[in-house]
Amino acid sequence: MRMRGTAMIALLAISCVLTACAGSGGGGGGGTPRPACKPPAQPTISFSSNIQPIFTASCALAGCHVGAVPTGPVDLSVGQTYAQTVNVKSAQQPTLKRFLPGKPDLSYIIRKIEGGPNIAGVQMPQGCPGAPLNGAKCLTPDNIAAIRQWVTECATNN
Repeated sequence: MRMRGTAMIALLAISCVLTACAGSGGGGGGGTPRPACKPPAQPTISFSSNIQPIFTASCALAGCHVGAVPTGPVDLSVGQTYAQTVNVKSAQQPTLKRFLPGKPDLSYIIRKIEGGPNIAGVQMPQGCPGAPLNGAKCLTPDNIAAIRQWVTECATNN
């Protein structure tokens, strides 16, 4: 069956419009988009002043999370930690982010330092509580609370 020129052009135009619309909408499946984490006007925890020093004393040590071939594989040394942890998929649990801003219970590193649930391997720092390896300092309840609060406050690079 032969189509007339006008009908063919109309069909082609409709097809192009429908194709252009397909997939638009951000792939959200019609649901409400997740709002971005909104940090408080006055954060109580600073990444550079509170969080990085905890990682430096307890995690960024030789044989642990530092250097060219860090374990995990995440480098928690100064200048590396933020980019390697915030909104980055966990290598051990890829369905979780290492730190998910605003969601400490869904942040894999929080689970690793608290000792559960669904962690691979052992609680971190390795040997804690008790005798940590490589001269690391075990995290205190205040250290863990600070990291948890920083994530709750949207894990900003402040």
